[in-house]
Amino acid sequence: MARLSDQEINQIRAKADIVDVVGHYVQLHRKGKDYRCICPFHDDHSPSMNISSEKQIYKCFVCGAGGNVFTFVKDYEKISFIEAVKKVADYAGVSISLDLDLPEKKVDPHLEALYKVCKDTIEFTHYQLNTLDAKRVKEYLYKRNITDDIIKKFELGFNPADDALYQFLHKKKHDDENLIGAGVARLTSIGYRDVFANRILIPIHDAMGNPVGFTARRLLENEEAKYINTTETDIYKKGQLIFNYHRAKPLARKAANVYLVEGAMDVLAFEKVQISNVVATLGTACTKEQIQLLKMMRARVIVCYDGDTAGKNATYKFGKLAKEQKLPFEIVDNKTGLDPDEIIDAYGKEELKSMVNKTISWIDFLFVFLMGRYDLENYSQKKEFAMEMAQEISQLENDFEQTNYYVRLRELTEFDMQVKKNEPIKKHVNQEYEKRMFLTYPKTKRHHAEYEILSQMLNGIAACNRFKEDLGFLKDDTSNKLAIYIIDFYRTHDHIMVADLLDVIKEQNVKTLLLEIASWELARNEVNMEVLKEAIANEKASLIEDQIQMMNSKIKEMHDPLEKAKLAVERNKLIVEKETWIHASGRK
Repeated sequence: MARLSDQEINQIRAKADIVDVVGHYVQLHRKGKDYRCICPFHDDHSPSMNISSEKQIYKCFVCGAGGNVFTFVKDYEKISFIEAVKKVADYAGVSISLDLDLPEKKVDPHLEALYKVCKDTIEFTHYQLNTLDAKRVKEYLYKRNITDDIIKKFELGFNPADDALYQFLHKKKHDDENLIGAGVARLTSIGYRDVFANRILIPIHDAMGNPVGFTARRLLENEEAKYINTTETDIYKKGQLIFNYHRAKPLARKAANVYLVEGAMDVLAFEKVQISNVVATLGTACTKEQIQLLKMMRARVIVCYDGDTAGKNATYKFGKLAKEQKLPFEIVDNKTGLDPDEIIDAYGKEELKSMVNKTISWIDFLFVFLMGRYDLENYSQKKEFAMEMAQEISQLENDFEQTNYYVRLRELTEFDMQVKKNEPIKKHVNQEYEKRMFLTYPKTKRHHAEYEILSQMLNGIAACNRFKEDLGFLKDDTSNKLAIYIIDFYRTHDHIMVADLLDVIKEQNVKTLLLEIASWELARNEVNMEVLKEAIANEKASLIEDQIQMMNSKIKEMHDPLEKAKLAVERNKLIVEKETWIHASGRK
């Protein structure tokens, strides 16, 4: 059976962001530099799981579940470790060098059949676009500056008239039920007919790259609908899809931003100016599911909806939902009233490239947008405008921005809406209480010393070497095993990533301890030899105290006065040694 090397497994883990992968399964909320979520491993009612982007681990402070990216996928999906590695590799876009002997994957045959219908539809219609019968279609695309490269990249196609697609798919042995289920054919009074006959097809994929539907543009201007989309199917849920997501995601990560437009043709317009980190909400009001997909991109969202009234309204609705879901975004200041394609036609490609770099904040957008909704000459409406603006301004975290926007609002409305922050102490206490809900404290001085030693050993090999020279052993069996694992890990590594070390450890109790150490609120970010020296001295003194207690027990049981005296001498030496270590630790 083929086996991945530890090095390749570590490379996969290093390229997979745990925040991204966990975000595929549960909704995350940013909390400082980390993320929180409802723990999926117990009946959780408030976010008790912490995900550390820096350490690439997760830890639930209620049920104790924790681990790295592989552990999460394995436990969540209840699959084997190697299956989890393969799935994480797929999420991260990493190719595995071996054909792994994985357990047979359970696939829903109904969904697979629908994917296959969509895949064959793409192949057929893409081929048709290059036939002589589609010459006028190709000329139309060229006229709109859609090049062969764009056609190939987005797998654009042409669905001919006369139900040619249905006939082709029928010959490919697809059941009529699946053709209807995939939304490419419909049953009429005169038989089965193509849904997208005589239209240009733009394939739509889900987040994993599976083909699930189409948006189809008319060729003739006298047809009733300019665009028609696949109706809701078992694989096409419009509110859960983002067009071009699977292509744009890695590009967005690299660029640290992603442009959000309304429709598929807007994405193609951006492609014309060599901007590829672009996705579309397919012309619908943005949903919470789509917001979650955008959050999983870990990139700044730049909203570039159309510049007309409908586009402005869509931007407003998006902004409200994005703020509620804590998705960071900016807005392109589109004053043209046009969509991206129309901007290229009217002003040229450079104008679009220039415009998308001119962004404004959500508050700046609201000042202009809401002034168009409210009549500021009317007192009641001016008051409503001021209240809505003040509500949005109050949510800003930057005090400087907040103050300036309040001044702007006061100058515009003559209402002083600035919030008076008169309870800073109470706010601080609440934050501290919330923080302490998730803290883990060692219960004794010995536990504290062992946590300190292990924590510093994780920080650097220098602490590990000092431990070996001055101590070499921890009383607690689990702690001692972890120390051995750390020492052994440094034999082949210059530094330790907790997520990598978790894969090496076999015992669950040792893994649990490692996660507690990694999540310890008192842990230092680097080796501090003075603190380490004190912790080692404390541990040494505790070990000697154990020896003294054992010696006292032996003395009580001993009947020979001479042997008793010898043991007493040894005990007194230990007491002196213990006092030396206590003095070295700084304890009184």
